[in-house]
Amino acid sequence: MKVRLSLAALPFVLIAIFAGSYILRWIAVVLVALILGTVLFGLEIKLKYRPKTRFTPKEKKSEFERTAMLISKARSGSVARALIEEKILDSYAVLTDSELKSDPNAALKALHSDGDFLDNLEKALEILEADLNEG
Repeated sequence: MKVRLSLAALPFVLIAIFAGSYILRWIAVVLVALILGTVLFGLEIKLKYRPKTRFTPKEKKSEFERTAMLISKARSGSVARALIEEKILDSYAVLTDSELKSDPNAALKALHSDGDFLDNLEKALEILEADLNEG
């Protein structure tokens, strides 16, 4: 904001230097002084700013709906995949105290194996379910 306001003074500086009329030069100098004084003392012009929003959720989504949306986004997005992996890690953190990021177990290996992500996720969740039933 301050840089733009400073650049706004540039044409008036040029007028103050190159204008032929003495009165025009002084008017330009006064305008430059006002603009740069505004920048120097931090007086900013207050503008109404209303951010554009795509939508406003009318009702809160349940945990199941948010998880289903996360899984549908995980087909193409690496961030959603990382979030799903974190949820699986959190589930295993309840069961054990071992560090799974450095030494992944069978569920995480199944999740990271080659092939379709949703099939891998299904295999990883089956392994997680077996571990939960076992523990």
